[in-house]
Amino acid sequence: MPPRAPALPPDERRATIVAAALGILRTKGEAATTREIAEAAGVAEGTLFRVFRTKEDLVCTAMAHAFDPAPMLAGLRQVDAGLPLRERLVTAVEVIQARYRELFDLMHSMRLVHPPEHRPGASHDAHGAAWRRQVEDELIALVEPDADQLRVPVAELVDLVGLLSFAGSHPVLTQGRILSADTIIEVLLDGTRKGDPC
Repeated sequence: MPPRAPALPPDERRATIVAAALGILRTKGEAATTREIAEAAGVAEGTLFRVFRTKEDLVCTAMAHAFDPAPMLAGLRQVDAGLPLRERLVTAVEVIQARYRELFDLMHSMRLVHPPEHRPGASHDAHGAAWRRQVEDELIALVEPDADQLRVPVAELVDLVGLLSFAGSHPVLTQGRILSADTIIEVLLDGTRKGDPC
């Protein structure tokens, strides 16, 4: 009989189950079973229920984890501040779009029209506003060194980056024609009209 794999520490086991749950939820939505999640996590179904009291508890935890802005913020902080402005912004939009597309896929599978509420009594609007401010702050920090290159205030450009990144990543709004980060930044920095011929 092969030796049993050492048990994971509780925090790692919980994180493994949450990651597995998200993988299954992205493909099967609410139809996902705890058995499928346990198998994907490499644990017994009984172990899953020792970590999470109910399937609903597990799904709520997984969804809260999915909508945690920390990975997006960490990605923005890793953008090389030494890059030229255009490349800096393209890299930042790639980070943002990757996160949005993950979330849009999950929301579609789970048949959600807006992000779930994370805390009792806390609206998704308030939660969303808080993390959007954090993302805006990171983008402002990336753009500010080159504010003198812009015809608009840094905050206005950042607002437009956020709006186009969201809309340009949404499969319904774009009718499946997702905008590339290069296109978004080209439109914002250069516009679409030809230069003055005079």
